[in-house]
Amino acid sequence: EACTAMVFIAGYSCKDLSFRSVLENLLESCYVPKPKVRELAGRIIALSEKHGLDVSQFGGKPCHSGKAGHLLQIFLRRPLIDRLAYAAKPYGPIDDDRMPLSTWMNSNQSFQVGQARVVAHPKYFMRADKVRMYVASADPTFHQNRKEFQKELVNLLSMILGEPELRQRAASGVYGGSLPSWWSADDQRQHERF
Repeated sequence: EACTAMVFIAGYSCKDLSFRSVLENLLESCYVPKPKVRELAGRIIALSEKHGLDVSQFGGKPCHSGKAGHLLQIFLRRPLIDRLAYAAKPYGPIDDDRMPLSTWMNSNQSFQVGQARVVAHPKYFMRADKVRMYVASADPTFHQNRKEFQKELVNLLSMILGEPELRQRAASGVYGGSLPSWWSADDQRQHERF
């Protein structure tokens, strides 16, 4: 499907999609007041440019290095593997020969063959004690600035994430209006260690 080393450097993305519209729709679903959605999206794009993130597909500037790729590592608790992931062939069909995925991963089989798909279920992905994610960026400027970028982004998003009531309202939008019984407004940043 795609060579990880090449994609990491150059990036790999859909081209026939309005990424700015996706960002604005996400903000709207998190109950950002409609008159402020475009402004907040613009501020997020400007903040991204400031720290060197390539936002050319959002109507912003490309990164200076031309290395727009990122690598996302997703770590799941072992008991969740078969609930959230499946062995896949290129482009996503299930690879029945390597299912269940946990059995394959616990075997001595080669990991040089095959792919996996992960279902990003909010029930688990919004809980730092269940799923952890780490990112590396090919662009050295953005990679170096990531921590400060994230700090400034959290501050910028404080209007929807800053207080427990605001987090609850935003999560309600993500869940389509009603929160599941397990959901908590606790700030997940306190769960740094996996």
